[in-house]
Amino acid sequence: MNTSLQHAFNLTDGKHSITITSIDSKMAASCLSENGNYRLTEGGLNLGDIQFDEQMDYWIYNGQTEFTRDELITIADFIKHQQNKAA
Repeated sequence: MNTSLQHAFNLTDGKHSITITSIDSKMAASCLSENGNYRLTEGGLNLGDIQFDEQMDYWIYNGQTEFTRDELITIADFIKHQQNKAA
């Protein structure tokens, strides 16, 4: 079972290889979370957590990394797209 998904994001200060890991319960044979909670890391550094509502329409980010709002939207949209592909 995959526990994480890595993706290269083009952010304001360059390309970042961010690992997205499900927190708590996972969907079978997937790195996606049943409850919409994900941890973002890069090179072992914890960037924070992103949590979605049940419909994946709204999310909150609790990290201290200085992502811009647009960067967070890009990351959240990527996670949401992966979730939709798995459904």
